[in-house]
Amino acid sequence: MRARLNFLDEQKDFFYETSLEENSAIDLERLSYIPWYRRASRAYSNLSKELGAFPTFKLIVYFMCCMLAGYYLNSTFFGFSLKLALPVSLFFGFIFGAQYLNWQAKKRFDESFPEALNMLASAISAGESLMHSIIYVGENIESSVGKEFKRMGEHLKIGDSPDEVFRKACTRFPYPAFRFFVITMRANIARGGQLRGIITNLNRIMFEARAIDKKKYALTSEARASAKIVFAIPFIFLFGVMRFLMPENYFFVMEDETGKQILYYMLISEAIGMLIIYLIMKGVKA
Repeated sequence: MRARLNFLDEQKDFFYETSLEENSAIDLERLSYIPWYRRASRAYSNLSKELGAFPTFKLIVYFMCCMLAGYYLNSTFFGFSLKLALPVSLFFGFIFGAQYLNWQAKKRFDESFPEALNMLASAISAGESLMHSIIYVGENIESSVGKEFKRMGEHLKIGDSPDEVFRKACTRFPYPAFRFFVITMRANIARGGQLRGIITNLNRIMFEARAIDKKKYALTSEARASAKIVFAIPFIFLFGVMRFLMPENYFFVMEDETGKQILYYMLISEAIGMLIIYLIMKGVKA
């Protein structure tokens, strides 16, 4: 089922190259292509919206906390130079924070989008036009999805190009399900069709894809837990056991040049092993 959601996204180059632009109902290239500087601006804008009020202040406080945590951990356990420790702590803090905010945004989208599709199908069944149905969804859902639907409806109402409106919506929600929805709307505007049935089928496919995801995570939960335990054991032994029970061995590993080679070997091997496990888990198909 996930392949059906990702199909048009993965094959956008094929459709774009084999279709005449004047006869194409779906301009996938325009919907999906974004220059790198626009991608960076979009990512910052999306993260700022996830942070809510005073995003810059929150970012400053968060990075200061990352620097303090990195300073404490470095002075307590590692003993590296601050010129190395502080940038590393900022880097990992940024990665963790961005991944957490993206995960939260995706979770809220998955919770709100099926409701929006149901309301949209109901409004269309009642005889409303697509534009008024989109506005109706935006006015009755209090979430980021509802706000985006309201913005889309208002821009369509004042006569903005559907391609431009949907392209901006895709930058706010760069998810395969939403892109598939946008392609469906664009095709319906250009060619017509049974929109209610299409939206209902899309909602059903999304529900089945979420069910498959949950099944996949349930089937791989034991393997993922084992991988996390194996990953944590060397660090627990080094910073928990050796640090307090065998301090001479700990300082040998952390300060002696030969001991540092052992430490670097452990870190590199752990990183390679977790990368291999991540790629294996990512490739699991339900």
